[in-house]
Amino acid sequence: MSKVSISIQEAAKLSGKSIQTIRRALKSKKLKFKKKKTPQGFNYLINRESLIEVYNLTFETPKFEAADTKTESVKKVEIETKKNEKVIKVKAEDFHAFARTMESMLSQHSEERQSFLRLVNTLQEKIFVLENQINLLKAPEKKWYQLWK
Repeated sequence: MSKVSISIQEAAKLSGKSIQTIRRALKSKKLKFKKKKTPQGFNYLINRESLIEVYNLTFETPKFEAADTKTESVKKVEIETKKNEKVIKVKAEDFHAFARTMESMLSQHSEERQSFLRLVNTLQEKIFVLENQINLLKAPEKKWYQLWK
């Protein structure tokens, strides 16, 4: 089995337990986890297999159907999902299109984030300069020889 790590929120969602319950299980070391250090503290990455083992979870696997095509040698994979008694068929091409869209959105987000951080740094520098100018204006003007009086 591969060791898949999930966040506390994902573990709570998968197990149907509260986030606090998952945190208690981590504290009592019932679940296997790894700590990932961040500037704000630690993120806990929980081993998915240990979560399944501790809470006796079972999952239904989606049904895969292979559709043969006459002109293409590549088989298309369709996934059937029941949602409110409706069957939705999703093709592999749709997944690839979605993945490409998500990648482009992530790269755009990264560029916008970098631009925002540059703007914040520029504003911080301007604020620093203005604070220095205000402090200079507030400082009383004394002659060097007035220190002796």
